[in-house]
Amino acid sequence: MAQRAPIESYVAVTPVPDLGADVYTNERSLSSQKGRESVFGGLLMSQAISAASATVPQDFYVYTSSSSFLRPATRDKIVYRVERLTEGRNYVTRQVRAVQRAADGSDDNLVYLATISFQSKKIPTGKVLDYAAPPPVLGNVVPDDISEHAHRRFFENYQSGSLQAFKPEDEPFDWRPARHTLTRDPTEYRATGFSRSRPLSDHSTAVNLAALAYMSDEILLGIAIFANPEVVGPQSRNVAMAASLNHHTWFHDPNVRVDEWMVSERWTSCGADGRTLIHQRIWDLKSGRLVMTCTQEALIRLKTSSKL
Repeated sequence: MAQRAPIESYVAVTPVPDLGADVYTNERSLSSQKGRESVFGGLLMSQAISAASATVPQDFYVYTSSSSFLRPATRDKIVYRVERLTEGRNYVTRQVRAVQRAADGSDDNLVYLATISFQSKKIPTGKVLDYAAPPPVLGNVVPDDISEHAHRRFFENYQSGSLQAFKPEDEPFDWRPARHTLTRDPTEYRATGFSRSRPLSDHSTAVNLAALAYMSDEILLGIAIFANPEVVGPQSRNVAMAASLNHHTWFHDPNVRVDEWMVSERWTSCGADGRTLIHQRIWDLKSGRLVMTCTQEALIRLKTSSKL
């Protein structure tokens, strides 16, 4: 049997029958996210999708997920309770509530909530609209032209230390930054790049889409920071707080392979009242097919409002 890629263990969940039907918990210890005060949101999203996927027929795949991050999650075990909201011939919907035991050992804290919808692969594909935005034009640039260490060097210009705390062999995705377009207008900032996971041992739709959900959140919040260098200051020293509030994802291709190169484009459209809105689209590099779209609202607070 092929060796599991790191991302496969990150998104995996296991049933907890002692707590009832449709209850799951993280398979791998969350302590792998060393250096973080709270659990990475991509873990919660991907594991919630894995838990919900375990409650639907095999020919159904997730096509949209709406997530709300309610409280910081700690590195303790997380319990995912799946509620079957609808059961249809072609569409089903699940709600996933992620809970953790309170610090005093009393009640469970609701840390994360998601509504996840699935569609049957058996729906006829004829007589439908079929179009999508094209990928960004990157000229003749290909992933092999970019050093596998380039993403760390780029991010360290914005933050002291590394944004990710993985050992090289545990990195879930290989990111290669291709182009960053920066102007005085933050809404015109564009970050494009390539990404893929290590080869998967499980090529199921459920694993690929859960992994894609994880990838959709990697360093996404940082786009609003990267787009405002004068305000956030060198290595983001003027940032007092940053946290994801909600994350909405649309999966456009159930046949996506996350262990093959994809190209992403990220930008921010608004910053107001302490919240920023960030957008992302991801395409399969070889076919040019749009495979995912997502938006994220994040809380970012500064130490001072004056430019540095």
